Amino acid sequence: MFALSFAIIPLGANHADAGAGRWSGLVARRLGPASGIAALVTVLSGIYLFATLHSGDTSAAGIVLGSGAIAAVLSFLVGVLIGRPAGMQMAKLQGEASKSAADMAQLATLGRRAALSSRVSGMLLGLAVLSMAVFRYAPALVGT
Repeated sequence: MFALSFAIIPLGANHADAGAGRWSGLVARRLGPASGIAALVTVLSGIYLFATLHSGDTSAAGIVLGSGAIAAVLSFLVGVLIGRPAGMQMAKLQGEASKSAADMAQLATLGRRAALSSRVSGMLLGLAVLSMAVFRYAPALVGT
């Protein structure tokens, strides 16, 4: 996800006029459904584990882990509500024959939106991973 967010999508967005749009469309068609299903299963299993193991945990560790869980859910929502629609519209526009100036401008805007949503999602996932790594040490860090 991090390589996709911070390297592949920005390169595709920056070089869309040089033919990277076709490659990005191919990646989206093949990787999109699989990554969406994997993200949904991961979020649902995380919610189940958090509710089962840390229900009502108000300790420092529980707060750190809860903030990571919120970041993970927000990352999923950013991808589903912002990134996916932008990617779907890009794929539709890239498949059409007309490449007018208005279409190219809209493609550029959608590419920036998809890249930004991917970066935000990647940062939120990074926060979630960091919170999972730190939550065991949170009581020692706050002196409890």
